[in-house]
Amino acid sequence: MDAELTAPAPLPVRRRRMAEETRHILVGAAVFLGLVGLFAFSAGSDGGTLGSYRVVAHFNTAEGIHLDSHVTLSGVQIGRVSVMEFDSRRQQAVVTMEIAPEVELPLDSIAIITSEGMIGGRFIRLEPGGELDMLRDGDRLDYTQGSIMFEELLAKIIISVEQGRLNRREAEKNQKEEGASQ
Repeated sequence: MDAELTAPAPLPVRRRRMAEETRHILVGAAVFLGLVGLFAFSAGSDGGTLGSYRVVAHFNTAEGIHLDSHVTLSGVQIGRVSVMEFDSRRQQAVVTMEIAPEVELPLDSIAIITSEGMIGGRFIRLEPGGELDMLRDGDRLDYTQGSIMFEELLAKIIISVEQGRLNRREAEKNQKEEGASQ
C-alpha cells in the first residue's frame, strides 16, 4: 500500500509552484484594487463631491475659466467648475458649477468671474443675494458678470491718458494763441 502513495514533489518544484501561486494572488489583488480605484474615481468624477448640487450660469465671456476652476463664497472655496459648454443660440458660455451640499445660496445670487490679481488665475466668485428661497440642484443663476480682461482694461487706461495729454496740449496751444492775439 505504501508503494501506491505518491511521494511528495521535490523541493525545487514545490518552491516554483508556491512562487507561481503567490504571483497569481498578487496579480489578482492588483486587478481587484485597480477596479476598486476605477470605480471610486468614476463615481467621484460623475457626481463630483458626494452630495454636491449643480448650478448653471451663462456668461458673455468665460475667458480664463476651465474645468475644476474654483468657485468661492466670501473667499472660501465652496465648489468647482464641472462642465463648460457654448450656447450657440445665445452666443454665451454656459458654466456648470458643483457646490458643496452644506452651502445654501439665495436664488438671486450673483456669479462673477474674477482673478487672483494681475497675473493670477481666474475663478468664479459668488455673491449671495437677498432672496429667502435657496438654489437647488439644476437651478440657474440669472445674474452674472463675465471676466474682465486686464489687457483690455490697461489698453483703455493708456488710450485715456494719451487722450488727456492731447487735450491738454490743445488747450495750452489755444491759450497761447488767444494770448498772442490780444
